[in-house]
Amino acid sequence: MATLAVTGSGSLLQLAGCGGALITPDQVLTAAHCVLDTDPSQQEVHLNARVLSTDPGEVRDIDGVSVLPGFQILPSPADPGNPSDDSGRDDLAVIMLDRPVTDITPIPIAPVRPAPGTPVSLFAHGTTGQAGQNFRDDVLHRGDLTTIDHAACQATTPATVDERSVLCAEDLAGTGVTGCFQDSGSPLVRYRQGRPQLAGIYSFGQETAGNQCGINGGQGFADPTAFRTWIYQPLPALEPYPAQPPVVTGTAMVGDQLTCASPVWCQWRGDPPTRVDYFWSEITTEGPFAIPAPIAGATTAAFTPTADLAGKQLACGVTARNAAGEMATTSAPVSLTVRDQTGWPILGTQGPPADSEEAPRPGIHPSQEASSACAIA
Repeated sequence: MATLAVTGSGSLLQLAGCGGALITPDQVLTAAHCVLDTDPSQQEVHLNARVLSTDPGEVRDIDGVSVLPGFQILPSPADPGNPSDDSGRDDLAVIMLDRPVTDITPIPIAPVRPAPGTPVSLFAHGTTGQAGQNFRDDVLHRGDLTTIDHAACQATTPATVDERSVLCAEDLAGTGVTGCFQDSGSPLVRYRQGRPQLAGIYSFGQETAGNQCGINGGQGFADPTAFRTWIYQPLPALEPYPAQPPVVTGTAMVGDQLTCASPVWCQWRGDPPTRVDYFWSEITTEGPFAIPAPIAGATTAAFTPTADLAGKQLACGVTARNAAGEMATTSAPVSLTVRDQTGWPILGTQGPPADSEEAPRPGIHPSQEASSACAIA
């Protein structure tokens, strides 16, 4: 079992996101939507972290990410504007680890898709659907399911179930075993002669039908058996990988133009981007997380803050994509100030006018040199 997490100093119970499965000593298979628009340089992988609050398992940095060509998020025909109702096609990604795991046995991919009626088990740490301290499975949980055919699965949700790339399973015993939020990427396992085989990667569940966690129905799993050749290829294409975050340059004053400097790209952990887009966000914090709220219309490298943003935290971001995937990374935030009539700051950073030699440069990020994230392991 693999657990993806934001790199940080908080508890893994707080920082953990999706799941995954160790398929070779230095590769983890997860859901493509788990790595969409995330920064691989700010993520890490925990192997066999069975109790998130006390056992971080073995930790590895991410050395590269490759998303299955053809991956798509499929808006629900019933409610295309609601992301919670979306399903997925070809929802798989391979994460390269910075060094091999030598004391945990990788799980082999099943040779063929299990037939309907096959017993399978989901292993996950996702949310429970309960409020309060029990919002998440701290201890690794196992839920027993049975594979079902495409027609039976499609009958439980208005979302599109892509028959070619999605295997479905359901709790036919009616005991309430379902996936939930943050179970994405977690492994579905079948056993042959007592030995585990990877049969699926959790992609979507009954949230696509508007149901809460625990409501029985078809659970959608990306089918790795259909993509074995791609998964096990020795030198996959890699999505862009930043050596450092983007940088806000300029003076962080209302009415002064700021510029977002794109990251330096790490050439041995990712392939160059073929397209780069910019966005600006207002930043708030919640626990260990910085929560960006996109600023409408702020989608170019240059941005001039308006008075309504005075005193706020502001950051710029870059979305970069190529044939192997799409990632997003965000700068360190800057605090916006305003000047009085003499040109001195009156909110936030205090000091001489911004055009003096001693002026503070609240919008300038430290060194743009490539960070250790791009060092060869």
